[in-house]
Amino acid sequence: MFINGYSQTSSIFGFFVGSSPCGNVIRPLLNMPLTAECEFTKWKIMLHQDSATRAPTTFNISCVYGIGQPNTSGFVGGGTKVEIAGKWAIVKGSKTDSEAVVYQLNPDQPEKSVSFVKLEDNVIHLLYSDKSLMIGNSGQSYTFNKIKNRP
Repeated sequence: MFINGYSQTSSIFGFFVGSSPCGNVIRPLLNMPLTAECEFTKWKIMLHQDSATRAPTTFNISCVYGIGQPNTSGFVGGGTKVEIAGKWAIVKGSKTDSEAVVYQLNPDQPEKSVSFVKLEDNVIHLLYSDKSLMIGNSGQSYTFNKIKNRP
């Protein structure tokens, strides 16, 4: 789990978890077929940094999506798992705050880039491409919590 992308010179910057709706906005980001049945997605996001410089290096995202299993927090049939890895960067600016700290995944691939604004040290929130906050629904949001530095 989260081993690829990890090296001797890398340390963990943050490990974030959360669940979100399966809107059409996140489907391409997670390589999720538009026809896939999906009510919500559970995310695990690991951000790595250079041990010496603390500069961002790589990320790993592990997601499970599908139709919710009634009266549980799981999925019918266990759901479908997606793994994504790449590079990330720290940039500045959201739609409403030009000084906001933003974690940008895949900055060199605009069609697959995804950004999270840092709300506080332990909370990040997914952004639309215009850098505004994504809006969730009554069951899930696009807010992710830092839980610990090791999965």
